[in-house]
Amino acid sequence: MAQSGGIGGIGGIGGIGGIGGIGGIGGMTGLGGFLGAGDTGGLQGTAESLLHRVGNGVVPAGDALDYNQTVNNDRWAAWVRGSLYLSEFLSQVGYSAGSDTAPAITLSFAGNDLVTLDRPSDALLADQCVLVQNYADLRADRTAEIISQLGFPTEYFAMILGLHAGQHAKTFELITVTQVMAAHMAMIAKHALAIRRPDQLDGRIQPMIPTPGHGSFPSAHATEAYAVMTVMEGLTGSWGSFKDQADRMKMLRGLAERIAVNRTVAGVHFPIDSWAGAALGTALGQVVLQLCGQAGASAVQALQYTPGNDDFSDYQFTQQAAAHGLQQGATFSVSATDHFSWIWEKALAETQKV
Repeated sequence: MAQSGGIGGIGGIGGIGGIGGIGGIGGMTGLGGFLGAGDTGGLQGTAESLLHRVGNGVVPAGDALDYNQTVNNDRWAAWVRGSLYLSEFLSQVGYSAGSDTAPAITLSFAGNDLVTLDRPSDALLADQCVLVQNYADLRADRTAEIISQLGFPTEYFAMILGLHAGQHAKTFELITVTQVMAAHMAMIAKHALAIRRPDQLDGRIQPMIPTPGHGSFPSAHATEAYAVMTVMEGLTGSWGSFKDQADRMKMLRGLAERIAVNRTVAGVHFPIDSWAGAALGTALGQVVLQLCGQAGASAVQALQYTPGNDDFSDYQFTQQAAAHGLQQGATFSVSATDHFSWIWEKALAETQKV
């Protein structure tokens, strides 16, 4: 089983956005904030003018910080925590490819098969192009949404869950952590399966947004949206502060579907891309909940998707999955990790601020 590596430069917390919905934790590398250091000349001049006031006195010993403990996480910049989340997550990610006669990819986590995606045939993609063309009729109504969802649409989730940046900073961080991890996994599958975008197969499909520079299958937007939806369902259920929790979850699931479908409306994804992304995102959301040590989190459900010439809807995904090529595999559990557990507890504590 080949072990995947990190994907540098993928955005992050503090800078949610980026082409193709890949957000960022302060640029993930941290260089953005570090290089923008400000007027160091002014600081130096002020420092020199103040030093004579204290002379050369003895510096008192300070208390040492706790060694290798998450209690220090609040002291670090968000991009530093982003590196810690990535390290805990990617160290457990693996994947294996099929063969030329049975092309597929199996993504694994902690040594367990997570999601297997069978590669769609050229004939199936040609059939899917007809569906993509038909979706273009919705562009006039959805243009504003599609453009605002080029990056990860965190504000749409916030709208449904009543989140505010000043009150739910760690909840937003958990959302972005989940989104970034989902994007990493989607990119591994996109590379291995190497599926052209709809406009590259059919010249009559003219996307209304720039075609992203990576493969079409699975949809990263669908992967991210369904992963975040799964994690937020777990978090807000643990909050227990919404009297209308069931209704909000229905809207949240509808949002995940709409984000996925909007990419087909835009002309950059096939409906089967959303099927594959929803499957991967749902499984990944379950993984994140277990990494967070959420009490009562369900076991991770392994999935396998064999695409057919289907449209995508959340109703079919949740109620008719087997009839559309989505099969369940074994279940497994994942051990909680320190930094995911830390961000979960911080986000959980924001329940009283709703």
